[in-house]
Amino acid sequence: MAKLVINVPGAPTSEIELKPGANRFGRSLNTDIQISHPSVSSVHCEIVDTDGALVVKDLGSTNGTFLDGQPVQEGSLQPGQTLRLGEVEISFAPEFPAKPALRMAPVEAPAPPLPPAPRLVAALPVRRNVNFYKSISGAFVFPFRRNGLILLVSGTVFFVIINLLSGAAGIVGGGLGIFSCGYLFGFLQSIITTSALGETDMPGWPEFDGWLENCLESFLQLVGIFVVCLGPAIAYSVFVTNVQVWLAAALWIAGLLYLPMALLAVSMYDSLMALNPMLIVLSILRVPLEYAASCSVLGLLLLILSGSNWLDKNLKTPLLPSIVDEFLLLYTLTVMARLAGLLFYTTKHRLGWAMSGI
Repeated sequence: MAKLVINVPGAPTSEIELKPGANRFGRSLNTDIQISHPSVSSVHCEIVDTDGALVVKDLGSTNGTFLDGQPVQEGSLQPGQTLRLGEVEISFAPEFPAKPALRMAPVEAPAPPLPPAPRLVAALPVRRNVNFYKSISGAFVFPFRRNGLILLVSGTVFFVIINLLSGAAGIVGGGLGIFSCGYLFGFLQSIITTSALGETDMPGWPEFDGWLENCLESFLQLVGIFVVCLGPAIAYSVFVTNVQVWLAAALWIAGLLYLPMALLAVSMYDSLMALNPMLIVLSILRVPLEYAASCSVLGLLLLILSGSNWLDKNLKTPLLPSIVDEFLLLYTLTVMARLAGLLFYTTKHRLGWAMSGI
């Protein structure tokens, strides 16, 4: 069977073996080969293996499919060629390398036998079992690893400017607000998926190629998550005249408990279909202790975030409260996303979610 070498920026190189027939590539869990990178579409392309002959088809991807640097809608993939999906390169290496040509050499006297050379064994990376509880503390320092602080600072400046511009009345302000929410949620989804793959460094901010489609899709996913999780509680509290306090409290608590697993599922499957109660509730029941711990940490983070109200009242310097608020928000959301990804990474065998390549 044909083997491909996948090179994702910032991640170790991996080798996959295609199955006979169609092999779909993309970010979504519903694909055969999941590639977790922001430049790759949910369902990016398809490679059909017919008795060793490979045909690649682009499936309407945002950033395009390229064969040896040339955009392609459908084409034959030959050994030695390189396929590029967004920023991800996939090489089709020949299964059997060509044998070197024979060359006649003058006959010389045999050299004395040498001692056998030491056997070199390639050091393979060992995948350690990670304990979720022990990884919680690392989530708090995760935003500062490598170039994480630079990403937080640049993101803070970017979103402060966007928020100032979105204060404009009318369609422009609303459009910038949608863009801001969608772009931020797309970034958090990339943190969740890369953490779920076992990566230790923060991913970069999503590229602006096809930003309108990607941001709108992420925004609609975010809205769908909150509607499903908190919609019943909001509707009951707003539209019911004789509100029962205990029932309203129960709906709010149930929605807030549903929310973290819903965010994780939608990010991993890249689909609102993952909000299915059968998937969410069963997943929570399969990892109850780890999920309770993650919800407790999320609650603590929200309490810390609420301290920004004190800053708004006590910091009188213009723009400084907005900058501090935005930085604290980005830091808190990054830690939350990291925890969600680690929850999947450390308990994926118990969750039992069907996914390829992880």
